[in-house]
Amino acid sequence: MRLSAGRVLVVEDDGDLCALVSDVLDEADIATRCVRTDRDAYAAIPTLPTFMGLVVDVNLGHGVTGFDVARFARQVIPEIAVLYISGEASEEAVKVHGVKGSGFLQKPFTPDELVQALKLRLAV
Repeated sequence: MRLSAGRVLVVEDDGDLCALVSDVLDEADIATRCVRTDRDAYAAIPTLPTFMGLVVDVNLGHGVTGFDVARFARQVIPEIAVLYISGEASEEAVKVHGVKGSGFLQKPFTPDELVQALKLRLAV
């Protein structure tokens, strides 16, 4: 079953990784929209209330974090599933600063780990 277009927002400041995450999820029949900045994420979230999930890098640069983006997403779409990804943050940091019920994947991760972690959050 394919989720409809734009159902998972990927927020990753590394363009290559953003594209890779989107490709992996697309191959798993999870449609995505990829943005590279917090500004683009803040603009996209309210315009597409059909988002079911958010995959967000913890460290987005320039002072804003994935934690900030996820909190905003939950204000707009309270039921949105959140999966944090990071090469620097820890699972403990996600427990302290992340939104309730969120998941975490340490970079680097495998495509299968990404798909399974997101599907677990989406209950797909």
